[in-house]
Amino acid sequence: MKLLAWNCRGLGNAPAVRGLLRCHKAEEADILFLSETKLDDKRMLVFKKKLGMANMEVVDGEGEGWKLLRFGGEGLMWF
Repeated sequence: MKLLAWNCRGLGNAPAVRGLLRCHKAEEADILFLSETKLDDKRMLVFKKKLGMANMEVVDGEGEGWKLLRFGGEGLMWF
């Protein structure tokens, strides 16, 4: 069983997304833990589908609006 943990520091940009997909494909991890995603559960669902994972638990990032920076957020995906 392989576990891949990554401090994403935001998955809203294309290079970070490509890096995640490339790393996951290379490592073939059974469990994927993503921290500092800054994403909510709806956007994390997109990654779950792209990665082909069967299960997911998400803690949404906090903060919203133009004055507040979004921070935190965690996702755990597994087969």
